[in-house]
Amino acid sequence: MSQIESGPKRRKKAGYGEKKITQLKELKTLVWGLDLDEGIRFIAKVPGYNDKCFVFVTKCDDKICVTTKERILDKESKHYVPGGKEQWKYFETPEAAWEYISKLLETPLEAYYY
Repeated sequence: MSQIESGPKRRKKAGYGEKKITQLKELKTLVWGLDLDEGIRFIAKVPGYNDKCFVFVTKCDDKICVTTKERILDKESKHYVPGGKEQWKYFETPEAAWEYISKLLETPLEAYYY
């Protein structure tokens, strides 16, 4: 006879889950292995943007898309959200995307995989 676990059921959060990326090597590996339904988000200081901005790395078809979006302070939640100015760049290979991305990275690394 099998045992059945009892106790409170775990509720899933609505939305998507994120995993914090702490190592550059891990970030690089994730860029090379991106699938269409995955992405990476990190914070960077990019010329032309006030303060810091969000950088999103996603895969579209056979290219890697790097989107830079301004960080706007949401007055209600007191958190930064993407908005305002944005820029899109497309790269044919993970190597080309990494060459661009690696110049934007700051330490300590503040990046997430979703």
